[in-house]
Amino acid sequence: GLCPALNKDLDLFLGPSVSDYVDYVSQYINESAVLKTAEFLKTCVDNKLTEEDKANAKSLLDKIEAYPLC
Repeated sequence: GLCPALNKDLDLFLGPSVSDYVDYVSQYINESAVLKTAEFLKTCVDNKLTEEDKANAKSLLDKIEAYPLC
């Protein structure tokens, strides 16, 4: 499966809140350029992906967790 930090990152990235995602990223890298990029990417994903797209991505992640590759 995925490591817990990556799993949480992806959950927040596909979730509804830009600020929650940026706050999470800031725990690891608190540099303004990185945080602005994280905000930009999250906003872009929110504008481009439908709720169905996000649900499908989360479903894939759940399947990866259920059937580890190693």
